[in-house]
Amino acid sequence: MRTGAGRPGWHVKAEHCRSVDVRRLQREGLLRPGTSTRWAWTDRDTGGQVASIGLRGGDGHLALVYTLNGADRHQRVPVERTRCTFGGTRAWFNCPRCAKRVALLYLRASGFACRDCQRLTYASRSDDAISRTWRRQAKLEARLGKHWQRPKGMHRRTRERLLKGIFECEEQRDDALASHL
Repeated sequence: MRTGAGRPGWHVKAEHCRSVDVRRLQREGLLRPGTSTRWAWTDRDTGGQVASIGLRGGDGHLALVYTLNGADRHQRVPVERTRCTFGGTRAWFNCPRCAKRVALLYLRASGFACRDCQRLTYASRSDDAISRTWRRQAKLEARLGKHWQRPKGMHRRTRERLLKGIFECEEQRDDALASHL
């Protein structure tokens, strides 16, 4: 039994779906008309290829060619650009279903669409209280050096504040365990 659980954990998680990121495509110059490439998604554990997709940049759109459930699929996704404050432009996908401006499109049975249209949620939204303390502690520890040492350039007060946060996380878990027992 999970005590103090957050939102229900039965929604499909965005982290478990294949996605296409417009920021990465722009960084690699793949949104220009006439450019094309092929991506492969790999299994984190084995390193083997699990899926692939062909991408072709067009004028104001991106063409996606992929196989889904054994069937070849073609999808054209509009790409919109907005001006940045200090010059240049930022690229965005327009969701093929709702036309909302997004940076990521996720693949499910109906093709690529935004997180809302695919009814996806983040794994962190279904964490219980104990999982949240573990996640918070990991973030605090990542800011410190090896063996919780103070990295070069970090103020001593900052390190003390981070250590205090780590100890609070441990205390919260201890209190939750004591109340559960």
